[in-house]
Amino acid sequence: QLDGLVKSVNNRCGLSQRKLGRRFGWQQNVGGDASFYSTNPVTSLPNIKFQKRKKFEPKLMIWMAMSSKGVSDVYIHRGKQAVLQTTYLKECINKGLFPFIEKYHHNGNYLFWPDLASAHYSNLVKERLHEKNVPLVARQDNPPNVPQARSIETVWALLERKVYENNWEAKTFGCISSTDQTEGKRI
Repeated sequence: QLDGLVKSVNNRCGLSQRKLGRRFGWQQNVGGDASFYSTNPVTSLPNIKFQKRKKFEPKLMIWMAMSSKGVSDVYIHRGKQAVLQTTYLKECINKGLFPFIEKYHHNGNYLFWPDLASAHYSNLVKERLHEKNVPLVARQDNPPNVPQARSIETVWALLERKVYENNWEAKTFGCISSTDQTEGKRI
């Protein structure tokens, strides 16, 4: 009878291993290499226990404004996702862009040209820029994948090359942010 059951399982005729296990009293756990597999985490070796990892590594956003007259202070934001519109408005626009405009472009001869991130064109940000009479390139007039039109893209490429030359590897976010700030100002 056992041979018939094995044949029917191998032929997939409707009997599952679960049904066979109930019929013959098989255990739920399959035995394995005791040095690799354990059902009791208390008795497991420390190097075998499950170690949690983050699904997504934290992201680092670097923001600065630049023109032919100078560069703004660098703002570095650490987060799990892209920057929110409220954070962008508070930290980048209000604390970064407006002081930069007042310092270098108080005559009104400028045009704000952000990249295509959704926070840059949120209604909240556009309303604030309109209140302060900051001319903004419309989203439909801002083509993607044209780094020649946005000189800040060249700065990011140079900054990345400078920061990671000689296979430099960051150990902490503080290390990255201080390196990015000094190199960003230098470039």
